[in-house]
Amino acid sequence: MAVPAHSPRVYRRRRQRVRRALFFFLLVTALFYFIHSGFFSLEKIVITGNEHIAASELETLMGVTMGTNLWQIDTGTLARRLATNPLVASAQVSRRWPHTLLVRIQERVPVALLVDQGSFLLVDATGVVMERVQQIGSLNLPLISGIGQLGKVGPGSRIEDQGLQAALAVLQQVPPTTLNQLQEIIAPSPVNLQLIWAGQIRVKFGDSRDVPAKLERLQEALQGLPGDSVVEYIDVSFAGPPVIKFTQSTSQAQAGKGVKR
Repeated sequence: MAVPAHSPRVYRRRRQRVRRALFFFLLVTALFYFIHSGFFSLEKIVITGNEHIAASELETLMGVTMGTNLWQIDTGTLARRLATNPLVASAQVSRRWPHTLLVRIQERVPVALLVDQGSFLLVDATGVVMERVQQIGSLNLPLISGIGQLGKVGPGSRIEDQGLQAALAVLQQVPPTTLNQLQEIIAPSPVNLQLIWAGQIRVKFGDSRDVPAKLERLQEALQGLPGDSVVEYIDVSFAGPPVIKFTQSTSQAQAGKGVKR
């Protein structure tokens, strides 16, 4: 049975729909003004993980103003700004409602030194230049040399040289207990690496493959050296026993003592 358009039932239904629409509109309006109110204003920035970078420097780099509404802050943009600092490996920015920004920094760690134009470049494990220093001071890091002209590089630049990348790959696999014995890596090419070990011992290392096995052969060779020997080089670049070449004077002295290599 059809219901007349002007019946009380139809009128009540229309009035209920209007009330629902009005309630929804008021709810959305209230929510909008609540979100954009001072209740969510930024009052505090908490930064963690920054051992060598001042918090004030990071806050300046982010460029966010206290009192800004948290909903209006693009955390991704802030993280990208922080990553422009050459000492920052990665950055994460998140909100902690209702008044705080949380910033987590992962700093780059220097693993080696390069010589460039009379100064030293600190590089991390990926070849990114962290900073340029005039003096090494107390830095106890191995030197990487032989990689040719660096061109225009500075903090934040990533050096793509293949020899350097191979040398860094070797560094990452040297045990911390023996890392202080590695003084230098000469890296003219990724397949012709040479290490300068403690005592100025030259080690022909080859490429950056099978690093643990090569280091094991190196230790074997070092432990078998006579105390008064002067080594020209130790070759561990191939599988099998290491090859040790003594200097001519040492070889003659050892021949007189009946020692052969």
